[in-house]
Amino acid sequence: MIRRHGAAAVIMAFDEQGQATSAERKLEICSRSYNILVNVVGFNPNDVIFDPNILTVATGMAEHDNYGVEFLAATTSIKRACPGAKISGGVSNFSFSFRGFDQVREAMHSVFLYHAIKAGLDMGIVNAGCLPVYDDIGPQLLKLCEDILWNKDQEATDKMLAYCQQHSGTSNVNHGLEEEWRNWSVEKRLGHSLIKGIDKYIVEDTECARLDSQIYPSALNVIEGPLMNGMSVVGDLFGAGKMFLPQVIKSARVMKKAVAHLIPFMEEEKMAIHGDIYSSEVGCHLFTLFENYSKCRI
Repeated sequence: MIRRHGAAAVIMAFDEQGQATSAERKLEICSRSYNILVNVVGFNPNDVIFDPNILTVATGMAEHDNYGVEFLAATTSIKRACPGAKISGGVSNFSFSFRGFDQVREAMHSVFLYHAIKAGLDMGIVNAGCLPVYDDIGPQLLKLCEDILWNKDQEATDKMLAYCQQHSGTSNVNHGLEEEWRNWSVEKRLGHSLIKGIDKYIVEDTECARLDSQIYPSALNVIEGPLMNGMSVVGDLFGAGKMFLPQVIKSARVMKKAVAHLIPFMEEEKMAIHGDIYSSEVGCHLFTLFENYSKCRI
């Protein structure tokens, strides 16, 4: 019935013996399932989605400490052995040991995704609105997350618990910056809003930049300057796997809101330039650039 209706199927790494925890068992179950679905039933390989079980680490039980490594290894092996199939998983399971410490859990999710996507993860169940940018995670917390994921330090769990106790009451990785960044230069504020996907102040800051006619003689200069600079950073982070698609979409929406505020002013500038278009090479250049941007609408 699933195939008849053109739906995809999600297959968990469970069999008659129970839940797979090692990379070898995950690969064994998923390979067997893939053979039945694709070669026997006739499923399109692209409609096969495997969930090789993202399991909880740092539970205090040594046998759980390698679960992150096993998942990453299994993901790579399954993608190699089952061409066309996709990999998914519930990311929050990974950090469940630290329930109640959102700062730590969110950082663990970001670190996990950073490496899992490189290993071949195609999709994950996670609150995309609560994912810090990988590079924004503090060095101490980042090292703890990396050590837990890769099982590099037998004392990593105790060290993370100590970190939680020291930072209890904080709500995010950049604690203390919530209001401090509002004192930065307008260029830095615009970049921060774009990278973080914050739209609360974007119109206010965009207007602040536009009004500084000495630095930005036209509204278009605001787009070409701080707004495009911010989106360039977003693109670089996404290309490096340090930002994820939902975060990029949030950034794009903030950019769209900023551009929407500037469009009426660019329309006015366009009319002014059009009236004297032959008298200024600069004006002609600005007119052409505006046409290009207005077609894009970001």
